[in-house]
Amino acid sequence: MSLIFIDRREGSSDLQPHIPDSILVDLDFGDAAFEGNGPDGTVQIGVERKVIGDLINSMLSGRLSGHQIPGMLDSYYKSYLIVEGLCRENPESGQLQVRRGIGWRDIALGKRIIRARDVFHYLTTLETMTGVSMRKTTGIRGTAAQIIWLSEWWGKEWEEHRGHIAIHKTPPPAARLSPPSLLVRMAVELPGIGWERAAAAEKYFGSVRAMVNSTKEQWLGIEGIGKATAKAVMEALK
Repeated sequence: MSLIFIDRREGSSDLQPHIPDSILVDLDFGDAAFEGNGPDGTVQIGVERKVIGDLINSMLSGRLSGHQIPGMLDSYYKSYLIVEGLCRENPESGQLQVRRGIGWRDIALGKRIIRARDVFHYLTTLETMTGVSMRKTTGIRGTAAQIIWLSEWWGKEWEEHRGHIAIHKTPPPAARLSPPSLLVRMAVELPGIGWERAAAAEKYFGSVRAMVNSTKEQWLGIEGIGKATAKAVMEALK
C-alpha cells in the first residue's frame, strides 16, 4: 500500500486515525490522495469524501460539480467520490432520510424538500458524464477501509489486474454427430471464446497451426470478437 496523504482540514483530518501509514498535508482538491501504477507509469489518485449532509449542501450550492469535481479531474489520473452515511427513501413521500439514533429523519433545507431520487439522479449524472467513480459507505471506518483498499489496488502493477479477463466455459452442444476437433477444443480454452466462437475460429483458420500463428487482426475478422477479446487471445497464445 502506498503512503496515503490526508487533507489536514476539518472534515478530512478525522480519517487519519483510521488509516495507518497516512500523513496530514494540504491538498488542493480531495480528502485523500496517493500514488498508484497506471498503464504508462506512476499516477496520482484522488478521493473526495462526502457525508450525506455535506453532499446535499454542495450539490445545491453547485460547489461539488462546479468546483470540486473539475479540480479533482484536473489534479488526478483517477478520481473517486465516497458518499458516507446511512440514508434511504421515505417510503411514503420519497423524501431523502438519514439515520438518527434508532429512527430516520427527513432531510430538508428550509422549505426545500430533498427527494432521494433527485440525489440518485445527480450522482448518476456525475459518474456517467465526468467519469468520477462512486462508492458508498455507512460510516468513517468504512470510508477509511475503502481508501486503503483503493490504495492497495492501485499499488499493484497494471499488468497484474486480470480479474476482468474471465473465462466462461460452457459445455459443448449436446446434439453433435461427432466430437469437437482439436482446433475447437483448443480454441474454447482461450479467454472469451466459447463453443460458438470456437466453431467460427475453426471455419476461419482451418488448422491449429494457422490459429496459433494468427494475428490480432485475424481474430477481429471473426464475428462476435471485439478488441478486448482479441487482445486477450493473443496474450494467451503468446
